[in-house]
Amino acid sequence: MQPRDVEQAARRFGLGPVVTEPHVAGRGKQGVLWLVVTPAGPFAVKEVLDALSEVEAAADAAFVTQMADRGVHAPQPLRTAEGTVLADVDGATVRVSTWVDLDPPRVDVDPAAVGALFATLHRDPPASAATAATAATAATAARSTAAAAEVDPWYTEPVPEQEWDDLTRALLAERAPFADGFAATAPVLLGLQDHFRPPADLRTCHRDLWADNVRGTPEGRLCVIDWDNCGPQDPTQEVCVALVEYCLGDAGRAAALWRAYRAGGGTGRPVDRGDFTMVLAQFGHFAVSAAQDWLEAADDPARDDAEAWFRELLDRPLDVAGIDLLLAAVRDA
Repeated sequence: MQPRDVEQAARRFGLGPVVTEPHVAGRGKQGVLWLVVTPAGPFAVKEVLDALSEVEAAADAAFVTQMADRGVHAPQPLRTAEGTVLADVDGATVRVSTWVDLDPPRVDVDPAAVGALFATLHRDPPASAATAATAATAATAARSTAAAAEVDPWYTEPVPEQEWDDLTRALLAERAPFADGFAATAPVLLGLQDHFRPPADLRTCHRDLWADNVRGTPEGRLCVIDWDNCGPQDPTQEVCVALVEYCLGDAGRAAALWRAYRAGGGTGRPVDRGDFTMVLAQFGHFAVSAAQDWLEAADDPARDDAEAWFRELLDRPLDVAGIDLLLAAVRDA
């Protein structure tokens, strides 16, 4: 997309005249984010790079709105004059939301704040204006709707051993700078796959709550961004993402996060290594995707990006001992 395309997107979503030239504010694997300023304020225009249907986008927009009503701080999705969440602009798929100023990603944010946030995302629909029976029915319906949808294998399925072997050989043959690290990581993650267990209590979850998407703000709040991947998942497995991302190797932080999560009404209850399936599955898919990206890269910047993605795993390795430390902290708390 070019600035003129972003201005066209602003018109499609009724943002008003653009007062400064739009510019790229962020890039990720799933989209390019542009900052647009109009008399009504700043807005985020996202060029969606992965396939996304209007039905999927409308579902995640509804989920954002529901969570915002609970108090979750998040950019609010906007719609076109026709009522759609997505728009086609010269062949590019775009969506628009309100703008939020964000701090850089950090894993050392207040664990109690993270626990309270995850609790808000996971607790059942409140019964404020309804009877308890109605609330229970709503909660059951929400879980049934999630269960009826397809569970993405990215969060549940192991990487086949043959794929690990093939990529290890390819990286070594091409003298990839992280080939030795990949070869050493493969047997560790392969061993952890023995603990995988399917998700049980399916309901709609964000499913991408790593530090890149849970960001501090200048006013001191946590903000959740990038809801494009939301879908059916088990809150127990998703809260383990928080334990790994924000507490790995630190039982004190894990206990603080867990106490806040329980106090806030979080419904997840990790009890064994199988509850970390969502984390471990993603770690495996992150590693092989980074390797594939490096092997298929057309230039040095793309190879550098793929290597950096893999080295994030090397910087904070996860093993059985790390999982057991987190489980013990939860149990003791």
